Amino acid sequence: MSKKTNWLEQNPCDYFNENHIKEAVEIIKKADRRMTFDGTTFSIGSNGTKIDVIKIENNFFNVLSKNDIGLSTTMKYSPFQILVKFKYKNNFKAAFHYVGLTYQDMEFPYIRVGIKYFKVVKKTDRFGINRDELIIWSKEEFKQDYGKDMIARINTYDDFILEPNNHNYVKVYRGFYNLYSPFPHSEKEYDIEDLTKLKWSIQLLKHIFGKQYELGLKYLKVLYENPKQAMPILVLTSEERSTGKSTFVDWLSILFGSNMVIINPQDISSTFNSSYATKNIIAIEESRFDSVQATEKLKALATQKTLLVNTKFVNPYNTPFYGKLIITSNDESKFSKVDEAEIRYWVRKVPKIEISNHNILNDLTDEIPYLLYYLSKLEKVDTSKSRMVFTSEEISTSALKTVKSESKPELQKEIEMLLEEFCLNNQNSEEILFTASDLKDSWFNHSHNFSRSYISKVIKGNMKLEPSDKTIRYLPTISGGTEKVGRIFSWQNPYYKSNNVVLNKNIESDDVPF
Repeated sequence: MSKKTNWLEQNPCDYFNENHIKEAVEIIKKADRRMTFDGTTFSIGSNGTKIDVIKIENNFFNVLSKNDIGLSTTMKYSPFQILVKFKYKNNFKAAFHYVGLTYQDMEFPYIRVGIKYFKVVKKTDRFGINRDELIIWSKEEFKQDYGKDMIARINTYDDFILEPNNHNYVKVYRGFYNLYSPFPHSEKEYDIEDLTKLKWSIQLLKHIFGKQYELGLKYLKVLYENPKQAMPILVLTSEERSTGKSTFVDWLSILFGSNMVIINPQDISSTFNSSYATKNIIAIEESRFDSVQATEKLKALATQKTLLVNTKFVNPYNTPFYGKLIITSNDESKFSKVDEAEIRYWVRKVPKIEISNHNILNDLTDEIPYLLYYLSKLEKVDTSKSRMVFTSEEISTSALKTVKSESKPELQKEIEMLLEEFCLNNQNSEEILFTASDLKDSWFNHSHNFSRSYISKVIKGNMKLEPSDKTIRYLPTISGGTEKVGRIFSWQNPYYKSNNVVLNKNIESDDVPF
């Protein structure tokens, strides 16, 4: 067998013609075993009646006389034509692939997982990055393209697996096909004190993370060195244009290659999730999640351990899920509902960018090898403090507080505003005692949208206030008047300026008008 050569450097047809005439000879011998071959000429018959049928001249098979194998007289056939006609029954494509795969470095982009055949297709994105995509392939189409004998060359696996590793990557892990892709960049050593190598990277990171720049570096280090680690949902918001949010996302996409995907909010709600289910970083651009279902699914993805992958025409299968979510939104306060107790969000309001460089993505890309080396030399990140690396205090921002505030039901915001005002005007009261009925009668008596039961639900479910264990006799702080009996809520007055004892006397009662 001749030395392998790159099929892109020489057409497989020309390569076979120049290097494999002997193989073509053997093919003809098998086609008609009655013919004899003396090194240059195929003949038939004995010495007395010997007839020359085919003669090799200048690497061509010159047909001299009629024959039983279907070669036209006075025609010349190249070795590759012989290969196509006899071995592959006039299937040019199959013969072409046979030469490229057998004798040249042609990639063989087919696998079988279970009973399904797939073609590994490389699609070039807008950044020039080749991203692998598995497409279901027909066995019959494969035979048409390569011939049935090539089926034996297809690598087979029992199942898929997801094993993220940006340093010691393997395509086959424990006999399973790894859906994680190789990391597309390498580190380049340099003097890490020389920050000029990271001019644009540092500028962008400081712009995106502001005073939390050090946390931003830790965030990148974990993404790079520990792709299995869960991380908070990073949300970049701004009502302004030209803030650098998209530049940051595009840069990460170049940095992490096929292991990152940029999707639309609708993809999160879709039944089919294969576009992001196996990705390590999932960016959702210009997002707003209005439905409760989408919001809950988003929060679940941040901490989900496994995911049922739904792909068209493929049976659903479970895989470990290591996805980290990044959201960009022009809606600073209402991109999603975020509960007061929620700790999965890291929200940063990004200002209008001051960097003036229309070639910044290219410059950022050039810095990637140095950035990776820089990240590798940073102090190891302590991931034991929180299941998502950072504590809620570390990633708390005014932008997150704004979102949480805007996420409150309108009734909750109304009650809290009215309580705030009442406390301010009643600074001698240490605590405010009330029932849902008191609030309904005093503040929402004419509102048909806010029933007593809904008010109670908001107080307990959203404001996280618990009523007294027992019914008690109390003097309503808000409405005043005579004593009442009920299971009351208590609201501490932040403006209390007196040491006066609250004059409400708690008396057990069996009456529950509430």
